[in-house]
Amino acid sequence: MGWMARHLRSALRLAGTGRWPRLEMALKAALAALIAWQLAHWLPLAVAEQYPYYAPLGAVVAAYPSVRASASESVHSVAAIIAGAALALLAEWILPNEGVLVPLVVGVGVLIAGLPIFGSARSWVPIAALFVLVIGAQDPLSYAAAYAGLTLLGAAVAVVINLLFPTVPLVQSSWAMTSLASILADQLDDLAAGLRSDDPPSAEQWRERLRAIDPVLQSVRTSGADVHQSLRVNARARRERGNIERQRSEAIVLDSVATRTADLTDMLIDVHVAGQTHADIEDRLKEPIARALCTAADAVRPLGEESAPRAPEVGMLRQEVRNLSQAVAALEMPDALSREMAGAVVTALRRLLGALASGLEDEDERAREEEEAVRPAS
Repeated sequence: MGWMARHLRSALRLAGTGRWPRLEMALKAALAALIAWQLAHWLPLAVAEQYPYYAPLGAVVAAYPSVRASASESVHSVAAIIAGAALALLAEWILPNEGVLVPLVVGVGVLIAGLPIFGSARSWVPIAALFVLVIGAQDPLSYAAAYAGLTLLGAAVAVVINLLFPTVPLVQSSWAMTSLASILADQLDDLAAGLRSDDPPSAEQWRERLRAIDPVLQSVRTSGADVHQSLRVNARARRERGNIERQRSEAIVLDSVATRTADLTDMLIDVHVAGQTHADIEDRLKEPIARALCTAADAVRPLGEESAPRAPEVGMLRQEVRNLSQAVAALEMPDALSREMAGAVVTALRRLLGALASGLEDEDERAREEEEAVRPAS
């Protein structure tokens, strides 16, 4: 078994780069199960010799990426097993009639499982009760002790393995951020293409251009929460502090950019749909707006990528927004509604620019931009 442990340790170091987070978790679970299995066989207890498989089961129960999640799930699972075993023992003592024992422990077990103290391991309460009644029928007390004790042993091993080989899921978080940045950039490019089209897109054609932003945005938020959770009791997090802080700030920017892009998309679809009776965007403004959208897409696309500065693109977008604002101010509008719509588009682009500029070191430019953003278009 020694050679297997050595190979598992080597594989863990390779997986520990974060490139394959699921593989890393699987290898840690396998190593924990191996150690727990050996420990169960070494224990000088008859119940451990009879039920050694519950030790690796505990390792599986605690197979989570972070130390905190692994320890928390271990506590919940063992507590649920103890509660289920106690329920079975109590029911068997009170009601020796086997005909009503099974439905009783199942029903009461499901009720008890609703308590919040068991967390996501709540289903173990009725399962443990049934196991004690059926598998441990000959000696339910010894079986319950072996079930809970060996599961706790395996879970403890899994927690120790997580402590020795901590995970910081930066790669999957980076993938989610890069994917969101790409989708947002494509959405902005599609809006520009719609404005430049000779025939204004119909409502259905605009809907076809809509990108599924919300699921990817939720993935970024979830992976960010995973990274935050993995920092607890994690020595490796100190070495990755720079990357963690960079990702956190970029995720905040991306979240804001996603909101601004969605708002801008809704606005342009609302005012630029073929066949609508309300005023459309002035033809002479469509090209400046499209240029600003394409420049914004170029500034959004590098978000989430390492060593991909966006300051030049943000500077270009700032200039395009200024040009558009000047064009709106100089253009003679046919009515107040058209001027109001043009001003709303400029304001939406300024807000998108403000979201992109956040986190950059050019504080003076950002301050001037914020001042412009609150100034009404004239």
